Amino acid sequence: MKTIAVLTCLLLALAVSSSAISLEKRHQLELRLGMWNQTTDVRTETGVGGVETSVESDGFVGGIAYGHWLQENLALTFGINGMAIDISTNSGATGVTSKTSSVASMLMGLKFYFPASTLEGSVRPYIKAAGGPFIGTQSSTEVGLTVVNEDRTETAFGGQLAAGLDFVTGRNFMMSAGFGWNLMSDFNEPIGGSKNYSG
Repeated sequence: MKTIAVLTCLLLALAVSSSAISLEKRHQLELRLGMWNQTTDVRTETGVGGVETSVESDGFVGGIAYGHWLQENLALTFGINGMAIDISTNSGATGVTSKTSSVASMLMGLKFYFPASTLEGSVRPYIKAAGGPFIGTQSSTEVGLTVVNEDRTETAFGGQLAAGLDFVTGRNFMMSAGFGWNLMSDFNEPIGGSKNYSG
């Protein structure tokens, strides 16, 4: 919590010291780091049949995005975000089974800046809405008397509503802090033990 407070103060100080910069017709490449609320613990179980280890999601999300300001208060965005949600290994008398799963989103949307008094300022509040596919992948390998590989992909439609602050810290540099809510339909079959990763 202290780290977040220090980082926020640093961003505000950098933004306040920056002169007004127009963003209209400009482009942006963005690196995203964050947390998704789909979190579970690392688990190891030992039984008569062998050892099972499961490392489920810690909620870390990474991604990249592109943005283009159509006008000073409106930007078009396209982002790809991904989260590893399940890595498990089961070792028993019949062999070894390993499984990995992940969920990624490819969302296109609009970011709207308000109020008008913040336009061309160094701290800009925004709201954002985006939509597109959520893609889940799951791979499993079973090694016993034979080797069996299975790869599966599920796709569902969803979207994101978000709000936050953009900190313009220079002509070619910007930082952002935001909160978003992902909403999606169910996968046809579970990915990493779940059909839905809204949150």
